[in-house]
Amino acid sequence: MPHRPFFLLFVFLCSTCLFGQGLQPYNPSDATNAALIGLGGTLTIGSTLLDRRVKPMTEEDIKMLDFDKIPGIDRFSTRHLSLASDEFTDKLLLTSFASPFFLMLDKTGRDNFDDMAMVVFQGAMLNSALINLSKVVAKRARPYNYNANAPLDTKLKKSSRYSFYSGHVATSAYFSFTTAQLYSDLHPNSKAKPYIWAAAALIPATVAYGRMRAGKHFFTDVLIGFIAGSAIAITVPALHRAGGGE
Repeated sequence: MPHRPFFLLFVFLCSTCLFGQGLQPYNPSDATNAALIGLGGTLTIGSTLLDRRVKPMTEEDIKMLDFDKIPGIDRFSTRHLSLASDEFTDKLLLTSFASPFFLMLDKTGRDNFDDMAMVVFQGAMLNSALINLSKVVAKRARPYNYNANAPLDTKLKKSSRYSFYSGHVATSAYFSFTTAQLYSDLHPNSKAKPYIWAAAALIPATVAYGRMRAGKHFFTDVLIGFIAGSAIAITVPALHRAGGGE
């Protein structure tokens, strides 16, 4: 599959048994949990089945790509192919994975870790499923397929058809904005909230630029990834706040 962060999420979820409960801003119902997990699971299975049908592009397919059909706002990425940017965005993505754990630095975060872990897990599962589904449905050729300097063997890999939308950006946006949202819910009167949200936006924005510099994604890929990841990050905690008691 094009995107698999689940091993980190599994560790994150399993850690919930280590902490007790305190004041809880989240009170999800069984129906909320079932709906989010069910939707994420269904989309994951569906995208997995569709992924098996995706075939790598042939040399003839690559030759048939028409640069003139690329919108002007997307042409920047076709002129760049940076391995350093690719590696940097990988590291920054891992940093975003770790961001929810910073909420454990105070007692309020530790007391609510079990509920927060469920929020993060469900949202991340849904985020990953939507990323994978969009890639196997759109099958959009990556920008480097239009770049004469890109190695042919790279262009002939199946992953070269997974440009839309950016999983790196969507995932970093999801984890960063989820952390900001959870912090805001746990500390509604904190003066640090504007800085937390600014940092949350900076991380995926930096990843977005890096993915374009790497020649991996078009501007529209990273824009939609940013919007999708952010929307899930804000929506899932809201659903848990709105849910009824057990």
